[in-house]
Amino acid sequence: MNKANKRFISCLLLLMFFLALSYMRANAQAKNPVIKEGILNRIANEVSGSICFEHIRYLSTLHRTWGSRDYHRAAEYFVDKSVEYGLSEAEIEKYPVKTGRESFWMHSAGGNVPWDLRSGEFRLVEPFPMLITHYENAPSTVARGSRSTDTKAELVYVGRGDSEDDYKDIDVRGKIVLAEGGRHERVHELAVHRFGALGTVQFYNRQGNYLESEGIYWAGIMPWSHDGKKVSTFGVNLSTSRGLHLKSLLEKSDKVVVSVRIEAEIVPDGVYELATAVIPGSAKPEEEFIFYAHLDHPKPGAHDNASGDAVLLEIARTLSSLIQKEIIPPPKRSIRFMWIPHMSGLNMYFFHHQDKIGKVKGGCNVDCVGVNQSRFPTKFHVALPPHSLPTFLTDITINLVDYVNHMLTARQNMLFSPEGSRNEFSVTLRSYLGASDEYTANTNSLNIPSIYFFDSPLPPRHNQINFLEYIDRTNLKRIAYLGAIISYAYTSAGEEIVPLLHEINYRGKERLESELLKANILIESSTAENIHQNYAKARNLLFWGSKREKGMLSSVKKFILDKKQPKLRYSEYSKLLDEYIEICQGQLRRFYEAKCKNLNVRPLKVVPKAKKLDPSWEKTVPVLSPKIKGSIGYFSNYLEDKLGEGFLTKYKGVRGSIKYGNVGYYEAMNYVDGKNTVADIYEAVHSELWSGDYSAYHYLTFEEMTNFFKMLRDADVITF
Repeated sequence: MNKANKRFISCLLLLMFFLALSYMRANAQAKNPVIKEGILNRIANEVSGSICFEHIRYLSTLHRTWGSRDYHRAAEYFVDKSVEYGLSEAEIEKYPVKTGRESFWMHSAGGNVPWDLRSGEFRLVEPFPMLITHYENAPSTVARGSRSTDTKAELVYVGRGDSEDDYKDIDVRGKIVLAEGGRHERVHELAVHRFGALGTVQFYNRQGNYLESEGIYWAGIMPWSHDGKKVSTFGVNLSTSRGLHLKSLLEKSDKVVVSVRIEAEIVPDGVYELATAVIPGSAKPEEEFIFYAHLDHPKPGAHDNASGDAVLLEIARTLSSLIQKEIIPPPKRSIRFMWIPHMSGLNMYFFHHQDKIGKVKGGCNVDCVGVNQSRFPTKFHVALPPHSLPTFLTDITINLVDYVNHMLTARQNMLFSPEGSRNEFSVTLRSYLGASDEYTANTNSLNIPSIYFFDSPLPPRHNQINFLEYIDRTNLKRIAYLGAIISYAYTSAGEEIVPLLHEINYRGKERLESELLKANILIESSTAENIHQNYAKARNLLFWGSKREKGMLSSVKKFILDKKQPKLRYSEYSKLLDEYIEICQGQLRRFYEAKCKNLNVRPLKVVPKAKKLDPSWEKTVPVLSPKIKGSIGYFSNYLEDKLGEGFLTKYKGVRGSIKYGNVGYYEAMNYVDGKNTVADIYEAVHSELWSGDYSAYHYLTFEEMTNFFKMLRDADVITF
């Protein structure tokens, strides 16, 4: 057997040993929830998936665009129900938005403004009459931002329509443009404001199953031209099948004429609205755990996101009912429920309630949940907070997810809803994603470590096919139950601290053990040429993992009420963690020395850098501007406003994913604490990505990260 095969078998055996050990420990730990089983059973006996479903049934009748009558009705519904269920401080908050460029720290409405749609239809007139699509079957037909019109005109095809080249040798003046695949707001800017078209019709060529080809996606146009000097007209969104039908008619006919009728308006003195209500805490009511879900979506929007909105309300009803009936005691800290505008809502709220920053101790974002898994192949996931915000909320979540999975697998209580499915179910834990509203909370400026409930993959959404029929009452019950027990356990933490300290100690060892395994496998696979560099990388993984675990344990301090005994027990567990960290570091060193001996290489006493970096950045400490809160969101114009259009071309390697979906960028900004150097941040981020098994997409090169920080400096987000 050659050396490569021996090395592979050694790594494989090591991996199998650690996995088997972790499985046995997790199975044992699942039987020891951090909250008394009596409380868990009482919550299980109260929560209802069917009540939750009825909320979704109502919401799916509303076209919930920002500032519209239907959005207001939805917000009123949650306030009225919160009052009915006995919650406190139930109200609608209003945030004026007139241009869409109003700034809430780094967030704005992305140019979107409050807008209301009353009716709309799109018809073929020539070569034969035909109703193409209508507001009543698909409100997403009418592009948000459109104004009223009653127009009949010739249709002309311009390809994608989002580039000036698409309009060469095509006269669109006085006509209606049909575009395929271009971003609708860009198409409208060029076709209407630049080249004189009357309006725009847009579709995406998505030819999958019949649902994908019939979906009319909720695209919008900006209410004014980019320079603000011209008023926009109207936009129509079409399904793939209808768009291709019109395209084929244009290829076959000399002339195609269409008519558009729309009744819509930009709402004068419009506002974005946020509904909120509270279950008050008994000991520290000013400290809060927040649930939040975005309320806006085109009709029906059952899964995205009426499901998340309804789950919040059912959690609120369940806990409030049990507390009022004295079946469970009230939590020590308050639980706030928030139904918000997507992506910008949290920043709007905290912009107007800056006194609450620092008092919100954790949160849960619920976005797209409760799919019947026998109707659509999906799974339910819970994503954890990032490493940059270490919190024992992470360990409470892991513990109770394990408990629920064990309960369902062992069939102790399947949590079926009488009218729901009898499907099996399990919860999949995920590393931090930053994929919905929780990415705004999970920042070092707002400092609200949040978990995230979601289904993935998702059924068709952002269109009229987001059906009520996808939703399963049984899964709604299970998800509402999980949210209720996690929030109740977290907000009830206090004097009875030992079970929680034991859990954090256990989970911390498990995480460090997993990272030690990754480190040892890397060392085992090393060659004489890279053994020292790999050891540095492995040491770095344990270093940042140890900092995370100390932060996890330290987060408990803030929750220990003023009792001497719990503080003594905390000190004991803190010493245990320090001892275990030393053991892990020692084991890694011995593994490194043994591998060096095997390779006939002398081990180094001084550990080198994990990566050779530009020395100038090793002492550069970025500092976050105190005026900046939250994260850079995809509905935000902040960077364009500060740096100009096309700003990315100025910063080599920096990608558009700075705005959405890239954990590397999010965490790089989160580690800006006035202490970490740029080199520290690079190593911290890469250690987290390695620990969480992230894909290559999330990794940044050192040049990319330094240029990202230069961009943040130029945008007045940080200073050096």
